[in-house]
Amino acid sequence: MRALAPPSALAVAGLGLVACCAALAATPNLVEAAGLFLVVHAVAVACYAAGVWRVLRRPAAGPGLLAILLVALACRLVLLPVAPTLSTDAYRYVWDARVAAAGVSPYAHPPSAAELAFLRDDRIYPRLNHPTWRTIYPPGAQALFRTVHAAAPDSVLAVKVAVGAAELLALALLAVALRRLGAPPARLLIHAWNPLLIVETWGSAHLDGVVLPLVVGAALAAAVRRPLVVAALLGAGTLVKLYPAALLPALLGVAAASAGAWLRAGAVFVAVVAAGYLPFAGLGWDALGSLPRYVAEEDFNRGIVRSLLGGPPVAVAVIAAAAAIAGVVRLPLERRALWVAAAVAVLGPNVFPWYLVWVVPFLALAPSAVWIAFTGTVPFAYAFFLDEPWRIPGWARAVVWSPLLVGAAVAAWRGRRVVPAWIVPPGGRVKEVEP
Repeated sequence: MRALAPPSALAVAGLGLVACCAALAATPNLVEAAGLFLVVHAVAVACYAAGVWRVLRRPAAGPGLLAILLVALACRLVLLPVAPTLSTDAYRYVWDARVAAAGVSPYAHPPSAAELAFLRDDRIYPRLNHPTWRTIYPPGAQALFRTVHAAAPDSVLAVKVAVGAAELLALALLAVALRRLGAPPARLLIHAWNPLLIVETWGSAHLDGVVLPLVVGAALAAAVRRPLVVAALLGAGTLVKLYPAALLPALLGVAAASAGAWLRAGAVFVAVVAAGYLPFAGLGWDALGSLPRYVAEEDFNRGIVRSLLGGPPVAVAVIAAAAAIAGVVRLPLERRALWVAAAVAVLGPNVFPWYLVWVVPFLALAPSAVWIAFTGTVPFAYAFFLDEPWRIPGWARAVVWSPLLVGAAVAAWRGRRVVPAWIVPPGGRVKEVEP
């Protein structure tokens, strides 16, 4: 009898990634077991790194799409039925839908208000974070919450299904985008196996997963020079989470061939966003809920600008400047998009791990050793939960920011604007891996 061939290193990595997701799913409360989470995450990142290295260094010998997708699907399905514990934002989505279904605007009152006492229960309400704050989620997100509530009232699992379905749509669009760019299809692994993305979308059901098909679709529309579609999709994304607006200059810089095209696309973007807020126009600035308070007061893992220069308004101004520059800089579409997504993620007032979710698909289009590594280190901010009073210890902050610090040091040492090609994927349009 012929002996069975030993499994490849990549197969072992894929099985290891699935095992890590299963271990997280089997842990009743990840906040109470933060140390275990960090260990399992580190192992998952090692498995992911092995996969990324293979598909970038040897794309022709890499796994087929079926193998990549089977591992990706297994990781996602393992986490789908598990109640979120690392973050309880999904419970706020359910609460907002419950409030709206009762005929009350979620922007009008915080959960703790006496006006909403009749909606409180023992399952959803106790899990809400910031119960004294009104909702921070824009109208597009609220529409999603109401839609899910109509199909399955008060169901966190239904919310997770909706977020997961959106992420799978983004995965499909990303496969199309890779083909459009002439990149190896195996590079889909960079998105599909990313531990941060899997945990934050399929484990915690963060809305950033819903943004993904809109921004990837907008990038595809830019690639085929459809500026009005770009504007409409980014407008829809801005109604879910505000940050997709930052991509508008970068993508129109590729898609719009004239000043008139820019103006028409800008008008479409404004019209879509305005239409979303129109039902809440009577509330005035209250239609923002507690979003201004969130930006000003939330203090978890400070972004670069806030750490160095001070308050959130400065961070927002720097992001706006970076977005504007991306509209005129001479870079390929995929690199412009990565630049903006990464800038928004790290220059903002806070760097929550799920803020990196929208960076991940652009890493498949424009691989970057530094930013791929950063998606692996930023979840170490969850060391916040290791001890009381909760805070991020110094060693964890060092781990979180180490890829960017190393990347900056290497760039300075080599005297170049960007980190040179640490990983050069043969056969693709991307000739150099940026930071």
